[in-house]
Amino acid sequence: MATKKISDMKTHAEAVAEEMARDSEFAAEWQRLALGREVAAELIRYRSENGLSQRALAERLEVSQPRVAKLESGEHNPDVDTLVRISRATGLEFAIDIAPANRTPQLITKKVRERPPTYVEDDVSVIAAVR
Repeated sequence: MATKKISDMKTHAEAVAEEMARDSEFAAEWQRLALGREVAAELIRYRSENGLSQRALAERLEVSQPRVAKLESGEHNPDVDTLVRISRATGLEFAIDIAPANRTPQLITKKVRERPPTYVEDDVSVIAAVR
């Protein structure tokens, strides 16, 4: 069996781009789960920087270790309540601006960030904006 040189191997980004170009269903699912992958990467980074196991993070989040594993898989988009729970326990901040594909998202602006929170739940503030 021939051995491949590292320089001949595809990067993850190249492999994903190829698969997206080849398979429209894969591309749609990859795009749909972008938020889940971002949250997963931040949770993994947070755990690493704080020397935490999944079990220790689960205790901070008041969820089970399998729930942390599911969040870190990036295979599911978390709901708003989950993002609030994560923010409360870790100090991580999330901003999501959703707009039609033919428009650039514009809600997360300095003006929106400077106004009072829409609501405060315990020690987490949430700003909601609709245009």
